[in-house]
Amino acid sequence: MKNLKYFYLAGIALFLGACNVIDQEPIDAVSNEQLFTKGTDAQAAIIGAYKGVLDNGFNYMVMAELPTKNVKGNALNRQFEQLNNLQFLDDNGYFNQLWTQNYLIINRVNVILQRVPQIEDPSFSATQKAQILAEAYMIRAHAYFNLIRYFSNVPLIINPTASPDLPSLQISRDNVAQVYEQVFKDLEIARRDLPVSYSTTLQTKGRVTRAAAHALAVRIHLFRKEYDKTIAAADEILAQKSTLNNTYAALFEGKNADESIWELQYDNLNPNSIAGTYLPAALGGTRMIEVNPDILAAYETGDLRRAATIGVSGTISYVKKYTRRVSGDDNFIIFRLAEVILSKAEALAETSYPNATALSLLNQIRTRAGLAPLTTAEVPSLASFRERLYKERRLELSYEGHAWFDLVRTDRIDSELGITNPNFKLWPVPAVEILRNPNLLPQNPGYE
Repeated sequence: MKNLKYFYLAGIALFLGACNVIDQEPIDAVSNEQLFTKGTDAQAAIIGAYKGVLDNGFNYMVMAELPTKNVKGNALNRQFEQLNNLQFLDDNGYFNQLWTQNYLIINRVNVILQRVPQIEDPSFSATQKAQILAEAYMIRAHAYFNLIRYFSNVPLIINPTASPDLPSLQISRDNVAQVYEQVFKDLEIARRDLPVSYSTTLQTKGRVTRAAAHALAVRIHLFRKEYDKTIAAADEILAQKSTLNNTYAALFEGKNADESIWELQYDNLNPNSIAGTYLPAALGGTRMIEVNPDILAAYETGDLRRAATIGVSGTISYVKKYTRRVSGDDNFIIFRLAEVILSKAEALAETSYPNATALSLLNQIRTRAGLAPLTTAEVPSLASFRERLYKERRLELSYEGHAWFDLVRTDRIDSELGITNPNFKLWPVPAVEILRNPNLLPQNPGYE
């Protein structure tokens, strides 16, 4: 564990993050002495952390799709094309963005966790303080889990410092088990102290809640094949909400649907460019990422998700989940109820099969999609259930940042993509980071 000594003001350079979610004005630039003396300073600081998550949203959504058969890369973006061709090169700038953006989030959170407990402001209640700290812990847990999924061993940094001492940046990577230990510590606090909801629906969807913390626990435990813990975390959510009340199309035609648990809120001040990346020229986009015919062939006749996910312009298929090119305010759904349902179904089946509850949960997803429920005779074995569940998960969560990690955690990068080297389940530590800091060596296996 290390203290990363960034410029202190870099850790507190807080920008407007989802102003329609958090009404507090942000801190833009003030001296150290002025910071974190009032509750409003803490509110401004957490805005900065959310802004970091927003800035990372595009890469979060597209990187996990690019190596899969959901999309096709093309020559309009060489780095996208490399990933789609399964060329995981350490000089790909998008790997470096994933690295640096997550550490920016972490450093902003570290400042909050260090300074907010010291605030003595009568108008800033203990409950308010605990809530902001819980939000920070949740955001840090999410960032570190993402780094683990991308790179495995990464530097574990939990304390900011005020000195811009450049030699102190020469830090090494910590064992993934140690990073996970911190993730679970942070997540435990978040699951205990986060609120169930906020004062408005917009804030409840845009800020992390207790349900979001449970959803992160579901995702982490499923990734680690800890099925009993996956089920327990899912049940925390399903005890409060267990029905898919929205149509599939409504999740993306509108915003902040009932099913949504944590949704990144973009607006004209904080836009994203994903729609232009997916839309064809006729609709004003560049279509740097194309729809792969493989996913088109995966839909069953009558699957309502196809029309909600894939649009057609002339003869060109395109991703339809993100269409707000001009305004740039397509939201990104990080957690939603359908993922929790599918995760519990998978965990139940992996624990004991045949499993009527697992099949019922899977059929809940199919029914909402307009498909006939599966019968026990159609999935007589665990292998047949897995095949059906993996397909439903792919189609249900396509273009939402899941596809690559689902292939990795279920050991299918060979069978689905033809990747025979298991080392490629991880991505390379960015070459530019190693150049700046040789102590990050050794490089991940397979990329030496």
